[in-house]
Amino acid sequence: MPSFFLAALLAAAASSDDAAWKPGFGADPLWNDGSAEVSTYETVDLKYGIPRSSQAVLIVVAEDLDRARLVKADHPAGEPATLRVLKFNHVRSVPAGVYTYQQMLSAYSAARTSRLEPVKVTMTSHEWCGNSFVEWRRDRAVLEIRSYFETPADTDVALAPGDAVFYDALPLQLRALDFGRARSGRLRVVESVFTNRPLAPRIDEAVFEITRPEGPAGPYRVAVRRGGRADALDFEREFPHRLVHWKRSDGGTMRLKRSERFRYWEKNAPGDEGRLSSAGKR
Repeated sequence: MPSFFLAALLAAAASSDDAAWKPGFGADPLWNDGSAEVSTYETVDLKYGIPRSSQAVLIVVAEDLDRARLVKADHPAGEPATLRVLKFNHVRSVPAGVYTYQQMLSAYSAARTSRLEPVKVTMTSHEWCGNSFVEWRRDRAVLEIRSYFETPADTDVALAPGDAVFYDALPLQLRALDFGRARSGRLRVVESVFTNRPLAPRIDEAVFEITRPEGPAGPYRVAVRRGGRADALDFEREFPHRLVHWKRSDGGTMRLKRSERFRYWEKNAPGDEGRLSSAGKR
């Protein structure tokens, strides 16, 4: 990106980046209806330099975490005993020849904060070579990495994000932007840990720019630039601003195929799997 353009974006950003966020997104009654938002995406991921087509599922659901242990409370007592969060799950299965990468990331954000402040992030990845696991919690300034591979093997690395957001949570995080007023701003972004070989992530300075649709329809586009890397995320115009398309900086893409709200944990009978393969979008 030309340096003068980057400088212009930075100059246009609000002096207080909190002004870019619309309070109340995570506290909206929609998230308390007892259901989850389940969205399926047609995806392309690059493995070994080759594009691989597959399907991903993104889930957003409100939960209550035990404040002391930051795990889902068996018997939620409500604030302040428990912490209300939005849980964002990203589940994907990426084929690579005779084996498949089975991966899942969970990002928990404080529901009643304007910019959905991160509370906890976990990631699991496995394929025929072995398993990897990552966990970060806000009460520990540490990213725990456990890997089958010598690099990184088992290691704990210091990670205190402060006001930074996690790259892997952007599909939820950016939905809390004030699309009606904000035009651009600044972010600090924790690099992705969604990989079978997670390493100590950088925290990069980034700028974002919002493009509004000209007519009554069409998505908002949020361009996020970190140095020479750029992501473009399109969100529906109407609340709750579901992600409809993501062109990732790693060359991958995600396009919304279907989305609905239901209690997925109750759909475990034979035949229920057909619900995700049905055509159309709700």
